Amino acid sequence: MGVREDSHPEHPSVQAVVDALSIGLERPILFDDEALVPLAYSRQWDVDEVRSASILSRGPAPAVREALFAQGIAAARDVIHTAADDELGMESRVCLPVRSGGEVLGYLWLLDPDEDLGEPELDRLRAGARELAAILVGAARREVPDEAALLEALRSPDPATRERAAERTRGRHLLADEGVILCLLAARGSGADPVGAARQVVRRLSVGHAIAATAPEGAALLASLGDPVLRTLPHEQLGTWLRAVAGTEVAVGQSAEATLTSLDEASRQAGLALRVARSRPAAEAVAAFQTLGADRLVAQLPTAAVRDIPPGLAHLLREEPALVETLTAFLEAGGDVKSTAAALSLHRSGLYYRLGRIQELTGLDLDRGDDRLLAHLAIRAEQMS
Repeated sequence: MGVREDSHPEHPSVQAVVDALSIGLERPILFDDEALVPLAYSRQWDVDEVRSASILSRGPAPAVREALFAQGIAAARDVIHTAADDELGMESRVCLPVRSGGEVLGYLWLLDPDEDLGEPELDRLRAGARELAAILVGAARREVPDEAALLEALRSPDPATRERAAERTRGRHLLADEGVILCLLAARGSGADPVGAARQVVRRLSVGHAIAATAPEGAALLASLGDPVLRTLPHEQLGTWLRAVAGTEVAVGQSAEATLTSLDEASRQAGLALRVARSRPAAEAVAAFQTLGADRLVAQLPTAAVRDIPPGLAHLLREEPALVETLTAFLEAGGDVKSTAAALSLHRSGLYYRLGRIQELTGLDLDRGDDRLLAHLAIRAEQMS
């Protein structure tokens, strides 16, 4: 199969349109999706606190989001000027909703503190919005095939199988042969659709830069770091961006950078990261192998390891949530009583009482490093079991 028609140069990417607008208007551009999650942005200069935070955090703070929607951007049919807000660190802006019919696909943003954009500049912005709408509508209609068999072969432990699969991938122009990252997705909530989430992300990326498939974990997404959108992100934030774009309750584990022929190791890394992600609260269910810290080792403990947690400690972990919270805070603070009391908003006498109770129930001596290590490992292992 050759390169698909929508990868032709006549069909630019979202990032290419945003970059061209920025050059033509001589202003930094941000393009958000309908939930104000950044989809693409040009080179940034002379931006305000809100723009910087939105790009770094993959979305605005709740107060900023509320302030912008309160100014009517969702109902706007044309350019709208939003007011500055000194308390939020927000300069005045020009916003243009990108629409297809009545549906908002996203928002184009320009900072306009001097309110000096003229009609020729605004017409150029409108033309860019029409081009972006055409790209997004075309991407939404584009069928994303399930490449489960291909991805299974790419993840194979057998080098020859991986090499043959890599050759097929290159030959079909499915993925650029450069740095790639593997993300594994699993459902976290009822009704969550990991496969649908992975395919939705593929539609946001340029053709030839991502593959989505069903997988034993739920779904797999293999993405090329050369994609115009992804190359603007720190590598370890791909999973976070993926989850934000998917907009569904999935857990995401991502590998470190790999090549098409080293996806066996990337698969191991993403699997460990997914195990960690699934142990986290639903709103934080993302983990990147590069940033796992001690969990990189804890995640490799067999599930059966929790059976070897001493009985008193096991009882505490499963029956005494308030004491577990206290013990966790104490261990995370390196045994520092002052920091722990502050983190828990407890008086020191109350903290000492709880620590004493923990030692009574578990038989641990929290002055001993080995006992503290055992407790910390047990907490992490229990969370991942």
